[in-house]
Amino acid sequence: MLRHILKVVSLLFLLPSMALAAYPDAVQVLVDEGLKVEASFDAPGGVKGFVGRRNGHPVSVYLMPDGEHVVVGRMVDGFGQDLSAEHIRNHLPTPDLSGAWQKLADAAWVSEGPGDAKRIVYAFTDANCGYCLIFREKAQRYLERGIELRHVMVGIIQPSSLAKAASVLGADDPVSKLDFHDSQFPRDWLESEENVPPELRKLVQSNNRLMESLAVAVTPSVFYKDPDGDIRKIIGLPDDSALSEAVFRHPE
Repeated sequence: MLRHILKVVSLLFLLPSMALAAYPDAVQVLVDEGLKVEASFDAPGGVKGFVGRRNGHPVSVYLMPDGEHVVVGRMVDGFGQDLSAEHIRNHLPTPDLSGAWQKLADAAWVSEGPGDAKRIVYAFTDANCGYCLIFREKAQRYLERGIELRHVMVGIIQPSSLAKAASVLGADDPVSKLDFHDSQFPRDWLESEENVPPELRKLVQSNNRLMESLAVAVTPSVFYKDPDGDIRKIIGLPDDSALSEAVFRHPE
């Protein structure tokens, strides 16, 4: 009798920890590795679908009917239709950007363009990003319109990215330092990450975290305001029409 009571008590103590396991074990492993699950749904083929983000990247996961195995990646049907893209589009919540503008303003950035600009554009920039270089070159002619471009410097692409970003943020003339790194691209820069001062390292790492919190995983990624004042973002290098008609449109 005593043994039975102890067994029941033991189970009661286990219940809270069991309740903490929000997902099946196979999914929980991915969660423990950094996947942020944001929605679940019934997927074709009798599998359970999950969508979320990892390091800012949208991810689709499918739990097999046995409940013990998952497949991470793209699901297609017999016609070659990308069902995973549809699942992400339909089930992954759109990030709330309502507070993003102030967070970007409070980040560590480098400014190009007039200081009294009527319009501001933010771009997450990695000094080892070739598309960032192209974006910056395309942006120059628009800055004369009274637009300020603020580069939120991040270090995500190569081991030297953090050191390069820190050197730009800590420079007496940050734009000239950014010019220097752009002129060196794609050659490696030999300064080691270990030599970065702690205060500059924290600034770059904070920018990295901000980038992830805004569900952005690639550089350049651009944030701007539309004519109604709503915040918009373009992930990756915007095309020329987006640059002229949306990102760098004439200030009102």
